[in-house]
Formats: sequence, structure tokens, C-alpha cells
Amino acid sequence: MIFQKYKKIIFSMPKSTTGFAMLFAVLISSFLIMIGISIFSISLKEVMISTSIRDSQTAFYAADSAGECASYWDIKGVEKNSVFPSCLNETCESPSTDVSPTITCNGIENTLSFDKDGLTYSYSGNNFFKYSSDTTYTEPEADIKISKKFNKGTPPTSYDKIITTFDITGHNTGESGRRVERGITRSY
Repeated sequence: MIFQKYKKIIFSMPKSTTGFAMLFAVLISSFLIMIGISIFSISLKEVMISTSIRDSQTAFYAADSAGECASYWDIKGVEKNSVFPSCLNETCESPSTDVSPTITCNGIENTLSFDKDGLTYSYSGNNFFKYSSDTTYTEPEADIKISKKFNKGTPPTSYDKIITTFDITGHNTGESGRRVERGITRSY
């Protein structure tokens, strides 16, 4: 009965308003699709940022671990003497120790070969620190440059000293498609 009463009104609408519901539905669905794509884009960027932070932290920790290992061998060394060679005086006739020491970091042995340049002994090497000795294992690694320079002092204001510098670069394996490197410089 109600339908019969309004039938005349509903079907007597002008032809120009037909299809309004279809247009309205298309506009609303387009708007909802745009919102969905925007939310997906934001979520994807958030995942990329969090992955980048994780990779950066991993690279930093690799560099820090290599620095700690190098500091240990420089300060504690063998019988509390550094295993890294340095000049003992301004003539630098002979190094303080062997120029090719073997050290162990994280259970992996490294034989370092130091070069002499004036009053400085330096070593530069890739893969100085690894988390595993397995060559197929893709874990973070660290490269290091070690230099020990003799500085002549003038007593009583300053005295002879050896300045040790570690330039360490840690890097992740690039699991997320991007390799991240973080560096640390230590000097004392």
C-alpha cells in the first residue's frame, strides 16, 4: 500500500536525475580506494624506516665491537703490553713489537700487517671483525684502520706520547636491499 502511494512520485522523476546513485557510489568508492592506497603507502614507508633503523643499529654495533676488540689488544694485549707496533722514540729505529701480530676477535684469528710511515705504524684491513668464520654466513662485519703515531713532547709542559687512532666502519649485509655503514673514530 505504501508502495502504491509513492509509486507515482518515484517513477515520475525527471530523466536527468537517473543514475545519480551510480555516480555517488563511484565517487565514494574512489574516495575509499584513495584512502586505502594512502594508508598502504604510509605503512610501507614506516616499514622501510624501521628496517633502516635496524640495519643502522646493526652496522653501528659491528663497528663498536671491532673497536672494543682493537682497544683490548692495544691496551691489555699480551702481558699488558700492546700487540700493535709503535715507535718508542723520535728515531724509530725499531718497533715496540712485531709488525705482524695475530689477534683473536670473537674467536676468529686475524693476522695484521702494519706498515711504517715516518713515526707512524698503520694497518688498514677489511673484514677485521666478523660474527662468524663461515664465509657463506652473511652477518655484519667491520673494517678498521689502526694508526699509532709517536709525538715528541717538550718537557716540562708536554712529554713524549703515542697517539693511537682507530677508524672503524661497520656495515650490515644489506638484507633489506640496502647496505648501511656506520663509522666510529677512537683516539687516545
